[in-house]
Amino acid sequence: MKKSLCSLLAFLSVGAFLSGCSKEKTRITWWNDYAQTGESSATQRYDYVESVIAAFEKEHPDIEVVQENHNSYGEIAGDVTDALSAGGRNLPNIASVYPDNAVIWNKTEGAVLHPEEYFEDEEVGFGDTYEDIKASINAEKSGYGNGTLLTLPYSRSSEAMFLNQTVFDKVGEGLCGNDSDPAVMGDQEKYTAPRAAASKVKYEVPTNYTDMIALARQMKSDFPEVFANQRDSDNMLTAVPICYDSGDNMFITFSKMMGIPYTDEAKVLFNNDDAKKMMIQLKKWNNEGLIATADQLPITNAEEGWHEYSTSMVNYGKVFILISSTTSGMYLGVDGYRVGVYQTPTMGGKDMKDVTFSSSVSANGEHYAISQGPSLCLFEGGDEEVNKATFEFYTFLTNTENGAGLSKTTGYFPVRESSSETDELKTIIEAADSEITDKSNSAADLTAKTDHYKGRSYEINQEYIAQDDYFIATINDKSAATRSAVGGMVNTIFNTVATTDDAIETLVNEAFQSAYLKAIA
Repeated sequence: MKKSLCSLLAFLSVGAFLSGCSKEKTRITWWNDYAQTGESSATQRYDYVESVIAAFEKEHPDIEVVQENHNSYGEIAGDVTDALSAGGRNLPNIASVYPDNAVIWNKTEGAVLHPEEYFEDEEVGFGDTYEDIKASINAEKSGYGNGTLLTLPYSRSSEAMFLNQTVFDKVGEGLCGNDSDPAVMGDQEKYTAPRAAASKVKYEVPTNYTDMIALARQMKSDFPEVFANQRDSDNMLTAVPICYDSGDNMFITFSKMMGIPYTDEAKVLFNNDDAKKMMIQLKKWNNEGLIATADQLPITNAEEGWHEYSTSMVNYGKVFILISSTTSGMYLGVDGYRVGVYQTPTMGGKDMKDVTFSSSVSANGEHYAISQGPSLCLFEGGDEEVNKATFEFYTFLTNTENGAGLSKTTGYFPVRESSSETDELKTIIEAADSEITDKSNSAADLTAKTDHYKGRSYEINQEYIAQDDYFIATINDKSAATRSAVGGMVNTIFNTVATTDDAIETLVNEAFQSAYLKAIA
């Protein structure tokens, strides 16, 4: 009788079950870029999240959480868009993405879960812990202008300047550090110590691009062996003094610091004369072999469009100054040299002294640091029980302890202020004051080095916060396409051979027009 009744209730999809009937678990699917195998950083994140999921499921035996690897934020976004186009049946409950995409998905009614509805929920809301995460929530919300919050902060990073401190400190002729032996540390990359000329003096850390570009020229003079024959057969740079890892971040951040329009809450604004003049000067510096992005580094897989990692080029002794994610210090612990971690330099109109900008461009520039890192977009799960379970998992994933654990594992900054007060992160933050040497041919030395770099990044994060430097590029339904378009535009300009003033101006004008049409399409 009991078996028959249970079968009938299940058939009728009745929500209340009699004692003895089994109830299916609520299933939450999270699409991210963490992988069980492959790149070590991706597997570290996967393993860490699996441990968090296990702890959550132990507390909530009626909920099952599954993470699926979708390789990259771009691929995740494309797969979500495809799922929506197919009627939304295969949407995840959570996706690691940038907020720009969520604005587009929100046009599909009932697709994106609006998380603020659950902030004060008696069952799954933040409760007394809201103040602890409020600053991160408000920072996330600032990008939406007056719009609705569609994503939640998960792990945060910015950009810092990583420089070869061993090169900077060297005085006179000789090797900067020591050639490393990768066999000592397994698959560690090999550092080849650059040889300085007698003209080499101790370098000062640049705080603006006037000093940075002058220093790049001096580096080419002081290290003739490193920077001889910079271009390979693909016209890629085998060595370059300055690498700004991300072309789109470079364009967006320079525009912000100089006061050049990029986007607002509704319009695409980057196609303007001041932005073109800025790119003309950057192209000339690139032609001179002073600065590049990661997409001008040697090609490692032409079919996939892959280039050498910028951090690898620093490790090889082929890049001396890197502007990259604050997480990059985790990959710079190679034996043979040491790294200095500093705030990014400021770009102003005066730093491009050969350019005449309009009066609206700031001469000295105002320092800004882009706020980045994956956000989490939650999707409607079909019923309130699933939605609440999804939000509850988010609060667990980002609580004090789990936020600290993720930060220690990945180098991202936690979204809760209390995470930085844990013993786990205090140890890393305090490592910023430790002394390190060129050597890191033991596991202990390697850990000490990378903890020092992570600690310095945490210090810089606090400096950016205190200086009110953080910004998020305005989010609108064109912002995802705009970011992609300007990134491609920078690549086109840097990768296309143009040497005369007329040829460079023509190239820049055509690249801007093409990028603008892609952005507004």
